[in-house]
Amino acid sequence: MKRGLLFHTLVVLMLGLSLNVSLQCVAQQNSVALKAKADAEYDAEDDVNTALWLSAGGVLGVAGTCLLGAVAVGGAYLYQPVPPADRLLGKSAEYVNFYTDAYKARMRRLQLVAATKGALGGSAVFFLLGTLNIKPWSDFVIW
Repeated sequence: MKRGLLFHTLVVLMLGLSLNVSLQCVAQQNSVALKAKADAEYDAEDDVNTALWLSAGGVLGVAGTCLLGAVAVGGAYLYQPVPPADRLLGKSAEYVNFYTDAYKARMRRLQLVAATKGALGGSAVFFLLGTLNIKPWSDFVIW
């Protein structure tokens, strides 16, 4: 059975169209993911309560040095706020998934950095107060 030039031309055309459509879908999905990630990171920067996590780490660091400061860092790691629902209304399901994942990751990172800074600063104050023989901190610092 002999196939003609028209058949081969149509096969090549269909192959080209199917590859083109699939590549466009991948490109569109990547653009949705990038937009969702950028939006989520921008919103997380606005929503994070840095002062809360900094002071939580600092207060716990002063109260019980690295041990209680680690509790603040652990709390910052475990607590994952959910993005407000009004930002996601009318968005596609894949946008919502990408946005939520990026938002939680960025919030966790910002909270961890603030709590760690607070815990380190609080621990430094703890040791400073102990070194200066200020009660009750001087009972815990052995020099």
